[in-house]
Amino acid sequence: MTRPSDFSFTHRLRVRWMEVDAQQVVFNGHYLTYLDVGISEYWRAVGLPYPEGIKHEQGDIFVRRNTLEYHAPARLDDWLDIGVRCERIGNSSITIAWAIWAQGRLLVTGETVYVHTSLLTGKSSPVPASVRQQIESHAQGAPVHRVVCGAWRDMADAARAVRIAVFVNEQGIDEAEEWDDDDAGAVHAVACNLAGLPLATGRLIHLGQESGHAKIGRMAVLRSTRGIGLGDQVLKALMDEARSRGIQHLSLNAQVSAQAFYARQGFKPQGEVFDEVAIPHQRMTLTL
Repeated sequence: MTRPSDFSFTHRLRVRWMEVDAQQVVFNGHYLTYLDVGISEYWRAVGLPYPEGIKHEQGDIFVRRNTLEYHAPARLDDWLDIGVRCERIGNSSITIAWAIWAQGRLLVTGETVYVHTSLLTGKSSPVPASVRQQIESHAQGAPVHRVVCGAWRDMADAARAVRIAVFVNEQGIDEAEEWDDDDAGAVHAVACNLAGLPLATGRLIHLGQESGHAKIGRMAVLRSTRGIGLGDQVLKALMDEARSRGIQHLSLNAQVSAQAFYARQGFKPQGEVFDEVAIPHQRMTLTL
C-alpha cells in the first residue's frame, strides 16, 4: 500500500471550485496540474529551485512520460497531500514517483520521467553530479544548503548576484543606489545550494558603529526559493557573527512587507515608517 511515509516530500493544497466537473468531483486532468505544483515545490525543497537550480549547470529538464492510476475521487474543499520522491536517476533521466491523498484517502498514484537536456546542444545529456547530490542529500535527510560568512572580497560575486536579482531586477531599485562603501567593511552571509548557486544574502555592518552596536542590511532571497527558511538561516548566521564580535545591539531597516519576518526573530519596531529608495521601511532593533 502507498503511504505518505514512503515519500521524502509532501506538499498540501486545497481543491478549488473551478477544478470540480459536472460529476461534482475533480476533473481527472487537474491531477497533472496538482502534480506540477507538487514537483515545483519538491525542486525548491531539494535546493534546485526551478529554473535557476537546473540551469546553473547549463541544462534543463523536460517531461518524457507521465503515467497515472486513479483510485478514488477528490471533491470540492478537500485538502490534498501530494507526495513526491525521486525513484531513480539514470544517465540522462530522472524518474519521479508521486501520489495524492485527501484526508488520508489515496486518490491517485503515478510516475513522471524527465530527460535532462543540454542548453548548449538542445539534446539529452547526462544528469550533472551536482543535481544528483542535491536529490540524494534531500532523500537522506541531509542539508541541501549551506551558509557562508566572509568579507566582501570573497563574497562579492555571490552576494551581488542575489542583490541584483532581488533589489534591481525585481524591485526596480536603481543599481547606482544599491552599492555603497559599507560593503567593503561588512561581514556578508550567503546561502547557496551544494553546487554553489547563491540563493540568499545579507550583511552585518560593524565598522563605524557605536561600541557594541551593528547594523544588518541588504537581506535578500531569490523569489524562486522563498518560503523554505533561507532568510532565517542568513539572519541567524549574521546574528551569530555579531555575538562572536561582542556586539549586544542590532538594528535594521526592514521593508514593511518583511517586518513580520524580523519580528519572529525578536526585532522590535522603533519610530515611524519612512521611505527608502521609494519603498516603505521600518527601523527595528534587537538586544542580543
